[in-house]
Amino acid sequence: MVKFKLIKVTQILNPTSINLGDYVINPYKGCQYGCLYCYVKQNKTVQNKEKGWGSYVEVKINAKEILEKELRIKKPQTVLLGSITECFQPIEEKYKITYNILKILNKYGVFYYILTRSPYIQKYIDLFSEGFCKKIYFTINNIPEELRTKLENKSPSYEERFKAIEKLKKANIEVIPYYSPILPFVSEVKDIFKRFHNIKHIEFEGLNFKVTNIKAIIDNISSLYPAIKALYERMLLDKQYYETYWQKVKELITKEARKNKKELRLYIYKFNAYFNNIYSK
Repeated sequence: MVKFKLIKVTQILNPTSINLGDYVINPYKGCQYGCLYCYVKQNKTVQNKEKGWGSYVEVKINAKEILEKELRIKKPQTVLLGSITECFQPIEEKYKITYNILKILNKYGVFYYILTRSPYIQKYIDLFSEGFCKKIYFTINNIPEELRTKLENKSPSYEERFKAIEKLKKANIEVIPYYSPILPFVSEVKDIFKRFHNIKHIEFEGLNFKVTNIKAIIDNISSLYPAIKALYERMLLDKQYYETYWQKVKELITKEARKNKKELRLYIYKFNAYFNNIYSK
C-alpha cells in the first residue's frame, strides 16, 4: 500500500546534470509505480530507509507558488520534468501538481522536456499544443506479461502506453518511444519498430547491471526463465562476454531500424559503468 504525504518545498527548480534542461522539476518525491529496475531508488535525494521504493509519495503541494517565484529570478529557457519521479502517476489526477506546473511554464514561455511512462499524460494534450513542450520521452517495453508483473506490476500496461503515444503523435506532439530496459535473452526488440508506423525515431537502453538490486532483478527473471540466471551472472563477471552480447544486440537493432526506415539511438552501459545522464546529442 502506498502512503501519501503533503509537503511544502522551498525550491522546485533544481540543478541537473541531464542535458535536457537548465533545471529539473519533480512535482512529487517517490513513485506509485515502484518498478524493480528503476535507477531512481539509488538517488540520494529520494532514498528512504524506512520506506521501500514504490511505497510512498510526497506531494509538493505548494509547487505552483514556488515555481512562479523562481521563474522570475532564474529565468530558465528549458526545463526537464520527471528525472526522479513520475509526473503523471495516479495521484496526479487528484492534486494536479504537474498540470499547474505546465500551465505556469506555458504562461512564462519556458520550453520543457518530459520523461514518463504514464498514459495519463494524454489528458494534457491541450497544454502541450500551446507549443512549449519540446519532446516527450515515453518509456515502453514489450516483455511477456508474466514477467512485467514481476518487474513493474504497478505500472501501466504496455498496450495503454502504445495507445497514448499514438494519440500524442496524432496531436502533433513530438514523442520518442523509449524502450527500456532491454533485458538480455528476453526482450524482442525488433518487434518494436513494427509497432510505431508513424514515428521515425525510437530510442533503446540496455539493462543497467550496476543497479544495487541487480540480484533481485536476476532472481525475478530467472524465476520464470531458470536457464537465464547463469547467463546473467556471466554478464556481471565476464567483460568480453558482456560486450559481445551487447554488440550483437546493437547490430540486430540497427538492422531492423534500417529495414523499417527508422532513426534510432541506442544506449548500452559500459561494463561496470553506471549512468551517463545523456538523453540527446
